[in-house]
Amino acid sequence: MEAVRPKWLRSTKGAPFTGIGSLEADILAIVWEKQETTVRSVYETLRERRTIAYTTVMTVMNNLVKKHLLLQDRTAIAYVYRPAIPGREVAQTVLESVVHKLMGGQTGAAVSTLLGLDVDLTAEQVDELRETIARAYERAGAPEHFTHYIEPGSGHVLSPEMWRRTRDWFRRHLLK
Repeated sequence: MEAVRPKWLRSTKGAPFTGIGSLEADILAIVWEKQETTVRSVYETLRERRTIAYTTVMTVMNNLVKKHLLLQDRTAIAYVYRPAIPGREVAQTVLESVVHKLMGGQTGAAVSTLLGLDVDLTAEQVDELRETIARAYERAGAPEHFTHYIEPGSGHVLSPEMWRRTRDWFRRHLLK
């Protein structure tokens, strides 16, 4: 059974979702930042960055309403627009779509790409990533929940000892 797709992922013309266009993304970012805005305000913000027609902004914002990404309040003379869903949710869904369609579902490759790690990590990069993760756990007040084990000379190969430690961690924390 296929997962239920959010309304905004269902094309109004029956075409499969292929992502959000550049102008749509720019407009959504402005609306998410302002939380409540008008076409005029979005137009003025965009005009600072590029040449664009007011009617283009209006059309794209209306399309975003049809896609259920923006809410439109028609009670005032100038329509007021608000986000229909949080930006993080949209970004996550777009990323999942890209990973599925363009990267064959390879989430590891996607993470590597997002982190700019197109090649194997150096020892220094691994240390930096580990320290960043450890600090995040500390800020969250749960430093004891982050553990790591580095086996000298193993590189990116999962050694028997690393596999044993991983299984033990899952048994301790998930199989209670």
